[in-house]
Order: sequence, then C-alpha cells, then structure tokens
Amino acid sequence: MADVIILGAGLTGLSAAYHLDAHGIQYRIFEKSDRAGGLLKSVKTDGYTFDHTGHFLHVNDDGFKAFLDNTIGLASFDVIQRQSAIFSHNTLTEYPFQMNLHGLPTQVIAECIEGFVKRHTRIRSPQTFYDWVLKHFGSGFGKHFFFSYNKKILSYDLKKVHPAWTGRFVPSTTLNNIIEGCFDKTTRPGVGYNSSFFYPKRGGIESIITSITSKLAQPIQTQHDVCAIDPTARIVYFSNGHQESYKTLISTLPLDRLLAIIKAPAQVNFAPAIGKLVHNSVVNINMGFNTPIPLNKHWIYFPEKAFPFYRLGFWHNVSTSLVPANHTAVYGEFSYIASRTNPDRVKRLIDQASSKTLAFLQLNHQHKTIEKVLHLDHAYVIYDTWREKHLQSLLDRLQALNIHSIGRYGAWKYSSMQEAYQDGKAVAALIKTRLERTPPRAQKGARRGRDAAAFL
Repeated sequence: MADVIILGAGLTGLSAAYHLDAHGIQYRIFEKSDRAGGLLKSVKTDGYTFDHTGHFLHVNDDGFKAFLDNTIGLASFDVIQRQSAIFSHNTLTEYPFQMNLHGLPTQVIAECIEGFVKRHTRIRSPQTFYDWVLKHFGSGFGKHFFFSYNKKILSYDLKKVHPAWTGRFVPSTTLNNIIEGCFDKTTRPGVGYNSSFFYPKRGGIESIITSITSKLAQPIQTQHDVCAIDPTARIVYFSNGHQESYKTLISTLPLDRLLAIIKAPAQVNFAPAIGKLVHNSVVNINMGFNTPIPLNKHWIYFPEKAFPFYRLGFWHNVSTSLVPANHTAVYGEFSYIASRTNPDRVKRLIDQASSKTLAFLQLNHQHKTIEKVLHLDHAYVIYDTWREKHLQSLLDRLQALNIHSIGRYGAWKYSSMQEAYQDGKAVAALIKTRLERTPPRAQKGARRGRDAAAFL
C-alpha cells in the first residue's frame, strides 16, 4: 500500500508527484492513456507537430518558473510576445476588442461607445455572464463581441452562465482606452494575463511532460483506467483487473466521472450531482500547408456565426519547429455540448470548419498537405448557478472521504498550466502537513470508513 495514489498523469498529477517526491512521501501514479500528459500531448506526423489545441505557458509565479527550470530548463523555451486579433465585420482588429475598435464600421464603433457610457453600473453583483457584460462593457460590446464569441466557445446560454470565471481572463477597459483605440491601431503591450507566453523550442507542448516524468522517482503506470473507487475500504479498481489500496487519494479525473465511479457510503450520495456538472467538448482541426500564410498572428478570434470555429491558431508563428521547412500549419476549434449534439452534426461541423478555414486563408485543397482532427471530450467547464452553489460542498465531502479532487477538471474550474502546477504543489504540502500531525499508531492502522477524515 502506498501512502498516496494519484489518478491521472496530466500536469496536475505530475506536479503532485514531483512535490510528494520532494517531501519524501511514497506514492503511485496511474494513467488511463498509453502515456502521460492528459491534454498536454503532441501528435507528430509527416514533419508536423500538432498539440491538442493551443496550450501556452503563462508564467508569473516564481515557483512555477523554478519548477520549469529544474525539470526542463528555461533555456528550452522561447518567450513569446502574444500577437492576437479578432476578425469581425470583415475586419481584423487587435486584441482585446474592448480597446481596439480601429477599422470597424462607424455604426459598430458608435454602438460600443454609447453602450459603454450607458452600461448598467447599478447592477451590484451580476449573477450571469450576460449581466456582467452589460455592467462592465455595455450592450454594444456585448452585441459585437462578448455575447457572440462566448456563446460559440461555450455552446451554452450566457444567461445561465455565472461570471465567477471572468477574473483575470477578461481585461477591463476605460472610456479613454476605447477612444484611443478608435484612432490608434498600435498593439498595447502587457494587456491580459496571456500577453506573453513560454513555449518549448522543440518537441511541442508534450516535451515538458516528457521532461517532468523523467525527474520523478516513481514510474507512471499507464493504461490503467479506473472503473471503481471504494473510499471505505480505500481501494481503487482498474478495468484491467488491477486493484490498489491507498491511504490518501489524489484524483485529477473529471469530477463528473469521479463521482460516477465512487462506491460512496450510504450516508453520502453523489448521484444527484453527476448530471448537474456541465461541460462542453471541443473539436481541434489541424491542417498543414505547403505555402506561406501572410498573417503574423499566433491566433485569431472569430465571434461571428458565419464561421463555425471560434478561433484559428497558427502553429508556424508559435514555433518553426512545429512544421516542415517552407510549410505552415493552422488549427481551428469549435465546441458543442455532447448530450445535445449527434455525431453526424459533429462531422458536418468538421467539414464546414475545414472549408471555411481554407476560404478565410484564401487557400485551396491543393495547398493542404495534411489534416488531423483531435477530439477533446472535456474542454470548457460551464460555470452555471448550480456549480456556484454546490461545487465547494462536493469537494469538501470528497475530502472527508480522504479524496482530494484537484486540477482543471478535478476541481471543475477554468485554469492555466501554472495553476495546474500550483494545485499539485498545494495538495502535496497539505498531505505532508497532515502526515506530520498524525500519530504513528494512526498511520499504521487508521480505522477505515467511519473516520475517513481522521488520517488526512
């Protein structure tokens, strides 16, 4: 029996393992896939490297920077200043939209300025993202960007989405910023949490996973798909027949899946919560070309319905190592709610997105050398009212059963790779502290089940 079992070898699970190593705590780590990484995987084919959508490292935490240096080496990264834009009204404007109206039709600019001046500042505490936009940006910015774009990226009713996720992810603006942006097309440096990013010089985003795993004391047990967890007996069961006892469990599995496989005690019932946790899925379409693409952006946002995708990214502008010499590559993304979308509809959207991408780039099928479609089942967590009322209670009840559900999907939140690192570090520190407080006798023979929270 290991002191700690970690389920999932994405960045959060690997960070937890790395920090447990540092504390001298025994653990075993299990991964469903044939290799570590979670969504931080790269597909290499015909000289191209395609990540599972654009994953870029936004680093402003000294601990995370030190972690990257210790595991990979900062010299292995390029530090890149973001170049991004929005395409709407047949015009390419700089990001963020709320500061860069230059070049848009006069009527659009007028509606955005008037809406901002008349915005609903009397709404003290907006309970929906829709009202939050009206309070902070006004109806014009909502109409021409925020409502249409976020409806595309979430595939969900914005009047049912809570604004708790916005935080650092949506830059604020002022009337002075808006007016300056009507006349000046100059990109404003340092705006937004992702104004610069780290990206590996070679190997795609998965290269960081490879480096981290090489530093761990314990091997990763791959192809171990969890099918059941008994928190009373403290046993994890895997679909390959293996089972593993534990004292403490760290889970980075999607929370809805975790709740579905827990054999909870009679007094704990997670079943009603499973269907209430809402997320969308994303299709990531990658295409390689044998011709230049005269755009210097890392990615472009598309708020309008005319385009099936909400974003196009340009791999060759991120790193020339991702494409063969004299080639270019792009990725497009669209989202959907799986329970509301049949497979035929997804296939049609893939075809539409591919053809619209070619049309936007003014290319044809003769220029395309490869197409690789990647599917992300769990993509964006939906911050609805139910989540805001019940999430913390769910996580607390799991901790009472000695289960720490962490990470983007384990804690059911919108977060970056830096936060994945921080979550792993924090849970390792928590476990260390509680182990130090636990009497030796309790560590050898903790009562199972009825005092699940006593050990950790």
